[in-house]
Amino acid sequence: MTPLRTLFVMMTVMVFFASCGNVEQNAIPIVNIATVESTSGARQADYPARTEARTSTDLSFMVMGTIDKLYVKEGDAVKKGELLARLDTRDYKTQLDATESEYRQIKAECERVIAMYAEHAVSANDYDKARSGLERITAKLEHHRAQLADCEIRAPYNGYVERLMRHDNEIVAPGIPVMTIFTKDGCDIVINIPETEYAQRSNIAEYSAVFSAKPNETMPLELRSISPKANANQLYEARLSLACEVRDITPGMTAMVHVTYRNNGSEDAKTVVPSGAVCNNGIETFVYLFNDEDSTISRTPVVVERILNDGMTVISKGLTVGQHVVASGTHHVSEGQQVRVVPTSSSLNVGNIL
Repeated sequence: MTPLRTLFVMMTVMVFFASCGNVEQNAIPIVNIATVESTSGARQADYPARTEARTSTDLSFMVMGTIDKLYVKEGDAVKKGELLARLDTRDYKTQLDATESEYRQIKAECERVIAMYAEHAVSANDYDKARSGLERITAKLEHHRAQLADCEIRAPYNGYVERLMRHDNEIVAPGIPVMTIFTKDGCDIVINIPETEYAQRSNIAEYSAVFSAKPNETMPLELRSISPKANANQLYEARLSLACEVRDITPGMTAMVHVTYRNNGSEDAKTVVPSGAVCNNGIETFVYLFNDEDSTISRTPVVVERILNDGMTVISKGLTVGQHVVASGTHHVSEGQQVRVVPTSSSLNVGNIL
């Protein structure tokens, strides 16, 4: 390639990149616009939920031993007092038989001493020793009888077996859970709410739920309790119950809980905007107001009160209802710049294609 041709190519490339830079510099940013709204109306938030049995119990043996037999399996219905599991009782029966034999001997001796004491044939000291010995063996006998009875697990109420944690022929210690049973008489609907919503719990007007198993039904709920302490995820557990009895709602189901908030009089002046409209440069928090007359934007400081779960942010100071703010594209605009608004969709603009 000749030197003259090489120079011509280089000048052409430089002109091309220079023209591209001018196009990018003079391009008008495209943004989305949102209208500032008031918080005076009711606000809703949605939380995923699960159902849990209101009454659930881990059952265990009160004595150590080897499991002789489990009489139920997971999912079985049980009745109050029904035998659910038993330990091998050979050692406890042998112990009880020995204690019963000892009891009969001491009881007979005590009765003879009592009869002789009535005839003044023995001293009061001998009488007291006999009575004390009988009391000790009686307590020992009752203890060994209780240990034999504790070799069984019986259902404390009507319910269902949720889970078996042990199997036949396993050695278990006292208090180690063997199985879990629960009742279907009532279910709690459990949700976890963030601290911002926990602080607003007094403004909650109502709860309702839509279960995955019943997607076409909205069921009213009643609040049972809210934990005053956050869990490891910094969330507060709220337990709710169905306001009326509903069939086929069982523990383990999933639902979406709708929480409706009401606002007191002190919130009338507060506004709400999309969270994407709020910027922070490390010095102040602000939004870009959109001027309808000349399509320019201006930066306005705001005070953020809280961020909501639905992607909106409550502004306590700096905005008035009806103003327009840049909702997206804020990182590509600057003070006083002219912008172009994304047009609203129509039947001729399927998919919002510009």
